[in-house]
Amino acid sequence: MARAQRGDRDAFDDLVRAHHTLVFAYARRVLGDEDAAVDVTQDTFVRAWRYRASCDPPRVRAWLLGIAANRARDALRARGARPAALDDPGALPAAGEAGLALLARGALRDEVARAVEALPVDQREVVALRYLADLSYEEVAEALGLSVGAARMRALRGRDALARALARLVESSEAGEVPP
Repeated sequence: MARAQRGDRDAFDDLVRAHHTLVFAYARRVLGDEDAAVDVTQDTFVRAWRYRASCDPPRVRAWLLGIAANRARDALRARGARPAALDDPGALPAAGEAGLALLARGALRDEVARAVEALPVDQREVVALRYLADLSYEEVAEALGLSVGAARMRALRGRDALARALARLVESSEAGEVPP
């Protein structure tokens, strides 16, 4: 990052390559929309280049994700703060028992994604940064402009909400109900 701060575009390109997947995955998880995530990711790196002088190089990952969080919030506000459904049709499952196992894993993944999407935006942001991006609570707090205690509390509330949602899923499947 230090070389990029001095205007070295090749160094900045290396930074983009190193962090693009992480920023995109975070934006997609928060927004639930691949096209919007592409836009947020691109805007994140455009802003990172423009404001590169404000970055503390050892904290570049948290700094980039903080920019992405702000851009994602703006995107959510622009569309009325409701995340779109995650569309991931994937490949057709294999035949037989292996196909059923793949289908079950896919259905579980879809239910978890829906549960994450149903979280309030403030909790979804923290859950995505803490568990998807694997940031420490300190890094999450820095990225979102929160205290460490607030980041921990939002993560706890998000985990509790996910646990309740997924427990309902398990209960309904044990009762033979089909989830919505």
